[in-house]
Amino acid sequence: MAASENKVLLDNNNDAFALKIKNEPIYFEQSWDTGIGGGLWSTGLAMGKYLESQHLETNLQQTFYTRKEKLNVLELGSGNGFLAVCLLAYLKDRIENLVVTDLDDDHLALMKQTMNSNHHLPNHDRVTLMEHKWGHFVPTATTESNNNDSSIIKAQVQSGTVCFDLIIGSDVAYHPDLYDVLIQSLCRFSTSKTIILLGVTMVDTRPMFFHKLCENGFCYERYADHLLHPNFRGSTFGIFVVQKKNKEDRF
Repeated sequence: MAASENKVLLDNNNDAFALKIKNEPIYFEQSWDTGIGGGLWSTGLAMGKYLESQHLETNLQQTFYTRKEKLNVLELGSGNGFLAVCLLAYLKDRIENLVVTDLDDDHLALMKQTMNSNHHLPNHDRVTLMEHKWGHFVPTATTESNNNDSSIIKAQVQSGTVCFDLIIGSDVAYHPDLYDVLIQSLCRFSTSKTIILLGVTMVDTRPMFFHKLCENGFCYERYADHLLHPNFRGSTFGIFVVQKKNKEDRF
């Protein structure tokens, strides 16, 4: 089947989905052959629909836009690239770099396919797709170059020597074996100013994960139900904002 026949338009004309980000239609192509990350799970859709609201915009303005105009953004455990294209539509020219990662390279082709299906969105040249195994960092030799140079960004991620302004992940803490390594990556890639948004299915993510976040110097808050799309209120889905504690910061 041709790629165009697999393309799903997530807009109000489709009974299954309803998603446009700042008037930009979002296209998504599922491929379950690549594993569990190849499909669109409810938590990912809930986070995508959260980007339709102005709530995140307010947080970003309060945190960043008073001191910088463009943001470095990281997605962990992307799987299919859906949230990455939502971020492209949402942030548009405010993106300096968008690094889209998955635990292994099995999903890179699908992530690229999703990007190509949304070629109408701006700033594709600022997107880097790559593998990142959580908690695994290797020293790499880098040379000074433009921050948009994909090879430099990849080397910085691989060595854990870059921090991001916004980190996003959906259903990433779904098994206890992943808690420690995920938190190690969050520690390396964030500062006390970094906004971390995690979409969580509460039946999969145990309280131990949040205890470990606190033990590693993070604080967190679950967004109230009224900030979610009505389809996801009163459910087991939750969006958590996480930040590193800083004695000079209030959260």
